[in-house]
Amino acid sequence: MAAVMFMVILIFIIVIQAFLPKFLKDSEAFGIYIPDTHVKDKRLEQMKNRYTQLVLTSGIVILAIFIGWLWVFRPAEEPIVLAGMAAQLVALIFSMGLYAKNHIALANFKKDEKWTEGQSERKVVDLQFREQLKLLPNVYFVLPMLITLGLGILGLSQYDTLPNQIPTHWGPSGEADAFAEKTWISISALPFMTLILQGMMLFFNGAMKQSGAKIQVRHKKRSREQQLAFRKYSSWLLFVIAIAITLLMGYLQLTIIYPETMSSSVTLGFTLGFLVIILGSVLYYTVKVGQSGTRIAVLEQDVNSQDVIDTDDDQYWKFGLIYVNKNDPSILVEKRFGIGWTVNMGHKGSWIFLVLLFGSIFLIATLL
Repeated sequence: MAAVMFMVILIFIIVIQAFLPKFLKDSEAFGIYIPDTHVKDKRLEQMKNRYTQLVLTSGIVILAIFIGWLWVFRPAEEPIVLAGMAAQLVALIFSMGLYAKNHIALANFKKDEKWTEGQSERKVVDLQFREQLKLLPNVYFVLPMLITLGLGILGLSQYDTLPNQIPTHWGPSGEADAFAEKTWISISALPFMTLILQGMMLFFNGAMKQSGAKIQVRHKKRSREQQLAFRKYSSWLLFVIAIAITLLMGYLQLTIIYPETMSSSVTLGFTLGFLVIILGSVLYYTVKVGQSGTRIAVLEQDVNSQDVIDTDDDQYWKFGLIYVNKNDPSILVEKRFGIGWTVNMGHKGSWIFLVLLFGSIFLIATLL
């Protein structure tokens, strides 16, 4: 079962990475801003197609090697997990290496040929945008946290009846494969980690409302509607992920409190269900919405404004992946290459969030 799970995840990564350029805005390619005057450049299409072909080809080779290794050696579960993670890492490294090559080449084209020269750069500010956002209320994310808090309190209340060894990790087969001595910390660790993940979803949902809208100056109406849809679907995706995390972690916490209810087959079922929900939701989000809502059809089109382009903010993007802008009040910003959001590393709030997140994880890992 571990082999099947890692093959599914590997295929998912390969497909998403390969076709990623197809789901991005025309005005952005390989982390570089493309002005409207050059979005039809044949070299862009060639680079995107070549990227897709190479990532797919390399992915098929990596998948074939992984399957061949499984077929020949019939390894145990632990080597499968390590090899599966290694295969995923190799696929990601190859695709990112190819991305870097295209990013540098495209940046040189843009600089040498002066794509933005002689055009007026403008930024659209919509004061009513936030009022029309249809994000889920934060209470939707607080309710799962209350459930987790309740399970944590229940676990502590049953302290004396719990076994001396508390499960802390479950393998792909559904069996617990790591344990810790019974303490208040080991009993509370799983609910605490769940609260951290749920808190992330709550934080992102709130930060999206404060994030500035990227409305295109030549396509105001279209990009505005797509932006609104993009954020609405992003909010729903966060909620689905929060519910999936709550169900899986909640079940695992119940198996700690009531060990007699523990069943490896049920645990495996919850794990597979979690995997299907997460991968299915992300795939639907990617294909249905696309980055910045570019795949959302908008009937009302704009009349283009000639000699006017969007503000070129390449200077704030480090290699097209890391956004650093101290003058931008947004904590969350839309990714340049990828589907979804990333943090503004120039905002102190982002650093506070990251320190709290990784600090909490490190603390739990150290204490267990």
